[in-house]
Amino acid sequence: MTQEELLRRRPVWAAMRELFLDTETRWSVPSVARCCAVSGYDDDALERLFWAEVFPEAIGNLTQVAGEWTGLAVDEQALINRANHGTIPWLTRRAHGALVQKSWQAARQVTAWLRGLPEGERDARVTALDLLGRRYFEGRARESLVATPQAMRSVLDIAREEWGRYEPVCLAMSNHDEAEAAAYSAAVRALLQG
Repeated sequence: MTQEELLRRRPVWAAMRELFLDTETRWSVPSVARCCAVSGYDDDALERLFWAEVFPEAIGNLTQVAGEWTGLAVDEQALINRANHGTIPWLTRRAHGALVQKSWQAARQVTAWLRGLPEGERDARVTALDLLGRRYFEGRARESLVATPQAMRSVLDIAREEWGRYEPVCLAMSNHDEAEAAAYSAAVRALLQG
């Protein structure tokens, strides 16, 4: 692997690792997608980076009793070796892939939306999607500490525009029944009334 390719891969590896933390990671999807979109890798390459390089090195964090939840360190040399010679570990993916599958599919979907957007517009959309996801996944029973009306103000129009297509993505990542999903979506709509 060339130094140039390593420099290109490092931020993508770091972003993808976020989906393997032992904490709420679904609201990380927009930032992971942003990194994937600006990397220049196509969908096939991103799929390979995720499943053949990052997944085998990071999945152990989610299969431990108490995994890392603030920042996941992985062996860079192992990632390089996997990039050069690795294959997708089908048995491990079959056994544990469901732990990250929904979030990764969501990240790929958002990546497709963000590709080709000018940097300022892309960043504003990522901010809006992040706030929408945080409000949705933080729960309906309490006020969000991050997705506040004040935080939403600067991207409110974009958030209103994006919620129509991001709501099904959030729903696909959630484990809510229909009634719960409706209540969580109502919490987001209330924030968008702001």
